[in-house]
Amino acid sequence: MKPTMSTSEAITYSTVLIKSQLSNRAVGTGTGFIMNLCCDEGTEQCIPVIITNKHVAQNSVITVFEFVKQDANGMPLDKESFCVTYNAPTWIMHPDTDIDLCCLPIAPILHQLPAGVKVFYIPLETNLIPTETQLQDLTALEEVLMIGYPIGLSDNYNHKPILRRGTTATHVKNDYQGKKDFLIDIACFPGSSGSPILILNEGAFTTPHGITVGSRIMLLGILHSGPQFTAKGTITFASLPNTPTPSINVPMNLGVAVKATQILKFEPVLNRMKGGTP
Repeated sequence: MKPTMSTSEAITYSTVLIKSQLSNRAVGTGTGFIMNLCCDEGTEQCIPVIITNKHVAQNSVITVFEFVKQDANGMPLDKESFCVTYNAPTWIMHPDTDIDLCCLPIAPILHQLPAGVKVFYIPLETNLIPTETQLQDLTALEEVLMIGYPIGLSDNYNHKPILRRGTTATHVKNDYQGKKDFLIDIACFPGSSGSPILILNEGAFTTPHGITVGSRIMLLGILHSGPQFTAKGTITFASLPNTPTPSINVPMNLGVAVKATQILKFEPVLNRMKGGTP
């Protein structure tokens, strides 16, 4: 038996809080989300991975992922979490060195859970990534949802991430500054790196053709950095750090997200690994 829940509630089971002990012994936090890649329609088998930013995973000596436990009936035990510790530095880096994304297949990790322990999660699917046609049909100003753990915050009692609403600040169909990025108008803080950015409309939504009755969900991108206004009056763009550090930079309530289409570039890499080809 699987739980019945709204789409907005279901996606809260797609993210994981990432806690990292860095090589300099500092402790940082970030956000990851679980996604099914390389799905075979015939066998219905997929490769579940955790996706986050490269700068969240790099330099991590010990990484801890926090999941919600699952009961014997396949239902989430919201008030019971289980932390999985990962020691091997074998994250798969995005094949494009300029794209701040990496992924980690989690099936081997979950197969090594203690006897009787199961974790509950709802993976995102690649069919949530909009096609070029769908991107062209979006408006310049779309309401978006970001899910994650700003400065490591979460609902610790119910083991839920923080959901924040905002809007697109540039049209997603365009490549911001010539890169596979777009801007969002949401306050972004350390710990939010790796947060999925979605369109989630339940009931009705606006298109260039007018109001449409119904619901839709799209995975638009992944937060990786944000512009900050410095005390000298200059604007800089930087990856959101894992660890809060003393700073006189002032966030501008803007974030830079890499387009979700870049996730699909992991699939050829994973297929080669699955076939034994490096």
